[in-house]
Amino acid sequence: MTARRVLVTGGAGFVGSNVVDALLVRGDEVVVVDDLSTGDRANLRDGVDLRVVDISDGPALGRVLEGEHFDAVVHLASRTKVVQSMEEPELYRRVIVDGTRNVVDAALATGARDLVNISTGGAIYGETPECANEEAPLRAASPYGRFKAESEPILHGSGLRAATLRLANVYGPRQRQDLEGGVIAIFIGCWKRGHPLTVYGDGTAQRDYVYVGDVAAAVLATLDATVTGPYNIGTGVATSVNEVIDVLSELLGPPPGVTHAPPRPGELQRSCVDVGKAARDGLWRPRTALREGLAKTIRAAG
Repeated sequence: MTARRVLVTGGAGFVGSNVVDALLVRGDEVVVVDDLSTGDRANLRDGVDLRVVDISDGPALGRVLEGEHFDAVVHLASRTKVVQSMEEPELYRRVIVDGTRNVVDAALATGARDLVNISTGGAIYGETPECANEEAPLRAASPYGRFKAESEPILHGSGLRAATLRLANVYGPRQRQDLEGGVIAIFIGCWKRGHPLTVYGDGTAQRDYVYVGDVAAAVLATLDATVTGPYNIGTGVATSVNEVIDVLSELLGPPPGVTHAPPRPGELQRSCVDVGKAARDGLWRPRTALREGLAKTIRAAG
């Protein structure tokens, strides 16, 4: 396959930097835009072209990309804290909705044909007693999820070949320990430091945990395909917080302690996505089981 020039927004973040690595390994040329609000320059290999800019500032984004040409765009830049979105909804609207419009404008201005948009399968469907497929109603309980849903039509009406990947709860190397969604990174950090784990609620809340390497593979597969519209990217398996602690205990020994705190506002009790569409369309399927992914994450943490 001919190498492509790819713009990755949010490419210095946890998921974004893993996507950048995967693109570089296969020979693509990558330019990253990131405001470094949650990303880190240290996540990027030496020599990666990083432009520090806030995607919600359309003129600034246009200036840093002026005269550039890209074959494709991978759009990951976002705010992602459910609780914070309830406290600062206008910030989240500006970054997620207005920022997506600005990224589409930049894609068109730089000649890109393909755009892969990274969305949320964890927050966009609301409670999922059964794992939600792409036709399920969008019942986001937080502004974060609602704005992610609102941004999808912007992409799919843009004239670009656009596909949206609705990710389950991603975990793996480089995940920050100070962001609310990174429970696995937080727990591993507590184990390493000898600090007790904090569990919100009784630990029965379930999430669909997908390894970041599998997510990066899904992004590359989507860039290579001709698909459009939404695709769930997860495992189709709902795992409780207590079950995560059990597997980590098998790998790390007993936890330093467990304390319980009240459930946080806006958080779901069960979030799981049906990934059958991606498999049926020959796009992607998950490869990394939870125990294997946790072991890789622990090794990367040192």
